[in-house]
Amino acid sequence: MSLSRRGFLQGSAASLAIAFYVPTVAKALPKLGPPAPPPNAFLRIGADDSVTVVLAHSEMGQGIWTGLAMLIAEELECDWAKVRCEHAPAAPVYGHPMMGMQMTGGSSTTNGEFQRYRMVGAVARDMLVRAAAARWKTKPAKCTVASGVVTAGKQRATFGELAEAAMKLTPSADVKLKDPTAWRLIGTPVRRLDTPEKITGRA
Repeated sequence: MSLSRRGFLQGSAASLAIAFYVPTVAKALPKLGPPAPPPNAFLRIGADDSVTVVLAHSEMGQGIWTGLAMLIAEELECDWAKVRCEHAPAAPVYGHPMMGMQMTGGSSTTNGEFQRYRMVGAVARDMLVRAAAARWKTKPAKCTVASGVVTAGKQRATFGELAEAAMKLTPSADVKLKDPTAWRLIGTPVRRLDTPEKITGRA
């Protein structure tokens, strides 16, 4: 891939990254500086409205490349067509939340990550909504989110347009997850995100 310095800055300057953590792994790591847990994985929202999920587990045919992304997308209310995934590198911070080590197996990925990945999507959505509300000088409760767009009356902004401002906000420690009766994506049949990667050989 050919990427210019200008292109890199344009693509990275306005993006929202949400980190989530593995407390058990964090306790086992040496304390370097402030006592904060290391990031386990990241949700990145780019200025181009792309949503990238970095997976701490390996796609080995079981479908987590798609399944885990669906968990985040459900709560985030993004455009599923803009979602893509990346495998995380090998590092202690990507330890399995139930096993305490970086691993994939035992049909434990979805079970272990079900709550955490949804929470990441909910936190990101909350930050984007607050960024929109601040821009329009209204209350977050008056904003709605659907398919990667935040609206309030006649006001409208895409996730990519809000990402830079949202990144500057402090993540809320109290966000509410959707009730299962409100799910629109989880449990529905979708095309697997890893299929093009396998067909082209990129995987």
